Amino acid sequence: MQHFVNCCKKRNKLFVPDSPRQEQVCDALADFYNEEILFDAIDEFTKANPGPFIVFDFAIQSKKYIDHVILEKKSRNKFISIVQETKKRMEQE
Repeated sequence: MQHFVNCCKKRNKLFVPDSPRQEQVCDALADFYNEEILFDAIDEFTKANPGPFIVFDFAIQSKKYIDHVILEKKSRNKFISIVQETKKRMEQE
């Protein structure tokens, strides 16, 4: 929950508290997703949308942003691996 608020503040976007359900929604998301991936997905969500934000909006679209973050991490790791392999080959020559 606090990370969501911090992301909104960092990007100067409005976070609208939704007291009756926001804690339950945050708990459900935290229980279901890996924390690091969830935080990155929240960052992507706040960056991609104009706001204002409520946690429930993110929860509805969370799968899309989680998938994007996972794909991005895999792509980045593959790129780093290729760079390292290329570096090793160049050092051997």
